[in-house]
Amino acid sequence: MKSLILLLLVTVLCGCASHPSLPLLPMEGAPPDSVVAVSLDRAISMASVLHLYPWAIREWPANLDLIGDLQPSLVGRAALVWGWEHLMLRSLGGLQARVAALHERAPDAVVQGCIFEFISRDIERVTVPAHVLAAFGLTPDPRPYDFDAMLAPGAPDDFPGWGMDAAVPDLTRQETQLWFFHLATLYLDAGLEAIHLGNLERMAARDPDLRITEGLLRRIRDHAVRHARRGWVLLDAHTHGVVLSGRLLLDFHSFPLRPREVGDAADENVVLEAGFQDAIYGRSRGGVTPSGIAVAHQRFLVELDNGYAGPTPGGCDLPECVWGSDEITWFARQPTERRDALLAYFWRRVPELDPRGRFQMPGVRPLQAQLVTGCDRYLAHDPSVLACGGGQAATIAALWLEAR
Repeated sequence: MKSLILLLLVTVLCGCASHPSLPLLPMEGAPPDSVVAVSLDRAISMASVLHLYPWAIREWPANLDLIGDLQPSLVGRAALVWGWEHLMLRSLGGLQARVAALHERAPDAVVQGCIFEFISRDIERVTVPAHVLAAFGLTPDPRPYDFDAMLAPGAPDDFPGWGMDAAVPDLTRQETQLWFFHLATLYLDAGLEAIHLGNLERMAARDPDLRITEGLLRRIRDHAVRHARRGWVLLDAHTHGVVLSGRLLLDFHSFPLRPREVGDAADENVVLEAGFQDAIYGRSRGGVTPSGIAVAHQRFLVELDNGYAGPTPGGCDLPECVWGSDEITWFARQPTERRDALLAYFWRRVPELDPRGRFQMPGVRPLQAQLVTGCDRYLAHDPSVLACGGGQAATIAALWLEAR
């Protein structure tokens, strides 16, 4: 009866254009709504800065200084795994110490790790930890992952160019759930408090009622209650919304910025508009949030996306490309003053289009290909600090101060 009453409330409330937020039962391991709101207010993407890659080690002091100066509320994509699993996990050795150093400079920052919609056969060189096996009621004898056991039966959802050596993992497969829980516990035990789940809906394609997906997310949240830095985990994915029986499964949604090209190609101008392509503005699904609030639309972040435009700058003709490139590469090749103006426009325009949305600043972000400067990443740092710095740190600081 209680479940029926809750469902009726959600149906009535979330079908309205606007309504007062009502407190309902929160999920265990979900942060309060106030924490979610604050976390999205000053979010910045710092891709892979917690890894032991040569560039990340070399730039670590500069990245710590940037985080300390800006005091972001969310440090996005700081740790991630995309293929080459055994090497990427090795690069996360000693992760806890680096997270602790980050929190010394920004004590309140929520640091995010990522679990993406991509696995490679290299995962068979990774051992399933005993604690992960035990959590699923399996004999806790460590063994290698089985790549084929993580794929959907029949034709796997593979990636062009990788053949049968990489694919989209299927969340209905227990082997995939072991991998997700493995990475989630690695992140949470090291002091990270947010996990981005990539294209969750693509991985959950064979779970139409989302009950398996919900069970996995609940397992991650249960671990957070016992082991996370503040007893909760902030979950998001690249989606307009993942809803089970009126309940939103994610604490916020994430999506590309989706700027629309306008004017002449020589100028490369853009605007942000609701309704353009699959842009999330006005489309973030509603329901009862994990924190127990009934909302018409869930909170969301948009960011300058990367990674889908191919190897040749200027040669992309996909609908989502911006003047021939992915979003961040297009942004990075603009003159310094133009980048400053664009950040200000995006920062102010997103909440104008949708009050539930915020723009996530680019701090460190991989580029489509090396620019004429030889840089393969966009960096917000001052160029006097890092040679490839785009020089937007002061602009980000000013815009965040303006918001306060």
